[in-house]
Amino acid sequence: MALALLLMPHGSAMAEEIPGQAFGAVRPLGMGGAFTAVANDESSVWTNPAGIGRSRKARTRGVLSLSKFPNLMIGANGNTREFYQAFSGAQDKSIASVLSSAGTITGKPLWARGALFPVSLFDFGRQSPVAFGVYSNTVVSALIESDATNVAAVNAVSDVGAVVTLGWNNPSNRLNAALQLRPVSRYAYENRIPSANLVDKKALNEYLRKDSNRADGLGIDVGFMYTVADFWFPTIGVAALNLPTGCKADYLNPYTQTRQNVCGNKFQGTFGNADALSVLDPTDVRVGLSITPRITRSANLRLALDAHNLPVGTASQSFGLQSVPFSALIHAGVEFFVGNPLVLPEYSIRFGVNQGFITSGFSFALGAFEIDFATYGVDVSSTAKALEDRRYLASLSLGF
Repeated sequence: MALALLLMPHGSAMAEEIPGQAFGAVRPLGMGGAFTAVANDESSVWTNPAGIGRSRKARTRGVLSLSKFPNLMIGANGNTREFYQAFSGAQDKSIASVLSSAGTITGKPLWARGALFPVSLFDFGRQSPVAFGVYSNTVVSALIESDATNVAAVNAVSDVGAVVTLGWNNPSNRLNAALQLRPVSRYAYENRIPSANLVDKKALNEYLRKDSNRADGLGIDVGFMYTVADFWFPTIGVAALNLPTGCKADYLNPYTQTRQNVCGNKFQGTFGNADALSVLDPTDVRVGLSITPRITRSANLRLALDAHNLPVGTASQSFGLQSVPFSALIHAGVEFFVGNPLVLPEYSIRFGVNQGFITSGFSFALGAFEIDFATYGVDVSSTAKALEDRRYLASLSLGF
């Protein structure tokens, strides 16, 4: 438990991240998150539920379209190694000695993630796709501020839940729509503590016991996709994630640092810190465009452009977040692959732009064994000047 806390977002020197958007699937992240009009695999659950109808292999008559197990995801940022080395065996050290021997960890965030997402996509009839999965997702991060080393911002958000997606396709599969339910239980700790307590296991456990949040929520998502023509497959995608189940009148908008009435998936339970961002997952309205031109007879290039967190409503009652910076709204990506554009490729390479930072990734399949990798940047600055936190995420699974 102590190690989990050490590997835990952020203090006053950094922008908070939205916990409800923490479950980023690997393939979309490599494309800069531009997946709303691309969704055609299990990542559709987290990007555009309508995409579950596009995972079916052409002309197949089987009920099972796609299944992945255990779909293990492991992630870390560039500061993980320094934090681990600094605090490894630190129970017998003072925080001063830790920082003096590892001064590079101050002022730099640590971020780590572990997740499991076994999932299956089915076709009950050619026009009735269904997805079902369970998931566990834990994101932990920490920051010791360089100008106040006696304070540490420590956060850990852990979700356990299930996903049920009910879709519909027209006979040509050009038009797709879906409704999705995600019951989730969340355990979260988000607070600032004396940095000296980072090397005190008893004190850490006491903070967890007193100040953590334990709550349940229900994510409701809808999605729509339409392919205009067969030539280059121009596609439009629209999704609304975390449809409102409630509102929080004093939600702290992490982009403006002002309190607003924000609506979304509101959690109910026991709160040690009612001001934590994790008490509400704001509604996220997305639109996307994609085309898939052929480079050669077998090589293809998939281009995608998305806008996420589109503002709906006003500051007095907002469905989602207002005043999101343009760099955080716009996502762009490209994917190179070989084979039929209507079938998931065994090998692909992708690049993109997310929050103004370059992303990249690849997928590789050897029989049933599948590996996905992505690296991407996140802006963790609370000022107008961007501060990149470079992250790395990989997934391992058996695909059927």
